[in-house]
Amino acid sequence: MARSIFSWSCLLLCWSLLVPVLAQDETFTALAEDHQLAGMSVVTRCQGETVTSAHVGFRDIGRKLPANAQTLYRMASISKAVVALMVADLVEGGAMDYDAPLSSYLDSPPVHPGHPDVPLTVNHLLTHTSGIRDGSGYGPFLSASYADIPNVPQLGDVLSEDGEHYTTDMWGNGAPGTWFQYANLNYGVLATVMEAATGIRFDLLAHDLLFGPFGLDAGFRVQQLDDINDVAVLYRQYDGQWTPQADHYLGEMPAGPDWSGYIPGTNAACFSPQGGLRISAEDLSTLVQLWSTGIAEAADGADLTLLGPDAVSALKAQQWSHDPSGSGNGNNYYGLFNAWARGLHLAASGLGEDEVIPEAGVSPFIGHPGEAYGLISDAYSTPAGEWSVVLAINGKWDGYGSGPASAYYAVEQEVFAALQGELQQCLTASVEAPHTVALNIAVLGMPRAGDTTLTLRAPGLDRTPHPFRLLDETGRDIAQGHAEPTASGNWRLTVPPLRPGWHIGQIGGGSEPGRFLLVVGG
Repeated sequence: MARSIFSWSCLLLCWSLLVPVLAQDETFTALAEDHQLAGMSVVTRCQGETVTSAHVGFRDIGRKLPANAQTLYRMASISKAVVALMVADLVEGGAMDYDAPLSSYLDSPPVHPGHPDVPLTVNHLLTHTSGIRDGSGYGPFLSASYADIPNVPQLGDVLSEDGEHYTTDMWGNGAPGTWFQYANLNYGVLATVMEAATGIRFDLLAHDLLFGPFGLDAGFRVQQLDDINDVAVLYRQYDGQWTPQADHYLGEMPAGPDWSGYIPGTNAACFSPQGGLRISAEDLSTLVQLWSTGIAEAADGADLTLLGPDAVSALKAQQWSHDPSGSGNGNNYYGLFNAWARGLHLAASGLGEDEVIPEAGVSPFIGHPGEAYGLISDAYSTPAGEWSVVLAINGKWDGYGSGPASAYYAVEQEVFAALQGELQQCLTASVEAPHTVALNIAVLGMPRAGDTTLTLRAPGLDRTPHPFRLLDETGRDIAQGHAEPTASGNWRLTVPPLRPGWHIGQIGGGSEPGRFLLVVGG
């Protein structure tokens, strides 16, 4: 059968490869004018190389400073995905454990008052299933955390029943691990755990693990940034005027508080790990590469591995999905949050209105959205990291209205739609031409249209389930899952009903995955 597979490849010598062409700013300039945006950056990558780098409008309207490749945005909740990336690195290095109780790190860990016998874990915090809520005590606690540096309040001040800022709505009713409720405070607790596990202040830990090695101009404090003039002001419109909401520094670097007395592991919410990361869209695209592949270009220009394949898989593995039946198992945030990994949003889940690029055939998109102080941001990649997009907008004149296609805002949907052709071209080029592929797996009996199982012979694979991927002739993902070993020594794949045509399949990861060519009869 392997000979038959190779004979098909001679029909496919005209496979077209992507030739990256930088997108013209005009498309996004027109979109920014239509939506009356203050400024916007859009950056995409295909196979790690920048394809689109578009920057329109102003990072500072009052001083007429344009948005550009160096513009640093306060990326809001995308910060959480970066925290999750740091945790994945610490877990792989042995400093933390996803399933460890918080008592392994904190002397006085938060305890759910309704379920004191269920210990909170790192995984609960990452996946918003801890039971912690952003209740009415959260705002005063956060304000005190920012105002009283280095003498910040303890976590118990807001999460313990005798705490100064505690309110009864700081905890949900369900036991930890049973209910998804997106909550910023999870990441304040998580950053504190990271400090306790390493003995390193959170902002410095982020620099040590990510920003320094990969040469990124980024920080959870503005004092870590190279040039305060690069920071985008965040705007909303009030009474017919653009009104700054955050990061309005007028070119003056603020002195900042004295951190010398701060004790790591006390309350790292003071660094705003839930939303305070400043970084450019260009540099954020490097971090997207890291959470999708574990590898990106380092400060010295060489590729640097942050996470191995197993650590990347663990980071991206689905931990929760929305169950709309009965009482459900969580709040899916108006249809947007329907599936969640360890700190990463799994969009385009098929479970709700969370489509990033409809009709793209990609599931899931892996990343995080952000929104705060007038900013809207997104950072997502395809499942294997072939293509990624970063979007940052620092203000919209008439506010952010919902769009017709999904739970994302209309302006987000239009940006995504403008990139659909580029995405498809990247995915097409990401599939190697069959005549250049080492086809080392045999298909046992070519299937016909409508079949939903495949049987393969792959002598080189060990007898454990392996991830597989199947793409059609356009490069579109049509199936992902795990190849299961059979009693007869072969492998079985479960796929959607197949259409006539040829497909490329891949089993396993690493540098030498198994590959096969599949030809589906009518």
